Amino acid sequence: MLGHFLNSFGDTKGSAWKYMIYSGLIAVALLTIMVFGIWKLSAIGGAWIASLIPWQWAHETVLFSFVIGIAFGLLCWIVMKYIMLIMMSPLLSLVSEKLEQKIKGVPVKSRFNVAGSLARTIRVNSRNLLREVVFSVFLLLASLIPVLNVFAIALLFLLQAYFVGFGIMDYYLERHYTYRETVTKVYQHKWAAITLGAIFIGMILIPVIGAVMASYFTTVAATRYFSVIESEQTA
Repeated sequence: MLGHFLNSFGDTKGSAWKYMIYSGLIAVALLTIMVFGIWKLSAIGGAWIASLIPWQWAHETVLFSFVIGIAFGLLCWIVMKYIMLIMMSPLLSLVSEKLEQKIKGVPVKSRFNVAGSLARTIRVNSRNLLREVVFSVFLLLASLIPVLNVFAIALLFLLQAYFVGFGIMDYYLERHYTYRETVTKVYQHKWAAITLGAIFIGMILIPVIGAVMASYFTTVAATRYFSVIESEQTA
């Protein structure tokens, strides 16, 4: 997957620049709005989460306040990722389709439509959001236990990367597989999904320029990855 990502930088000719700029501007706008919203709501959200804890002693400890802050920040980050994946799905699905046709050199039967792309990505990402939140809660609790915390933090990152990679891969897979088939397909290529998701997360943390490039180039990398695999299987 890393090799396909590096090769994706060659796919910036002609109209590709247009799609990269469009997707980048959408990503920057969404990130700006969501980060501002998180900052405004963080105090309210943290207080609400704290109010659910019945033990008074916990409210008086620094560790408790730190854990609450981390938990709320992580929840906001998880939700923010999925909002981005959903909002950008029509454009990135179109990018994937056009690139697939270019790579294979034959016409690809178009299934692209805005409503269909949104419906599919909402279903996929809603499933992933629920699972990621549940698993993240358990891992956050495990991170409070000495020794286990090292493994829990590492697993938390792998979990984040896997589900992000899943969402990006689906921009290609939605044209070829049903919802259930896609779940199986991504699991079969789980390390590729983790690598792709890790690249996306790493890029999105780079101010402005990372957000502009992350979604476009990871979509291109996922499309290249599956297009090459399928070409080799049919050769």
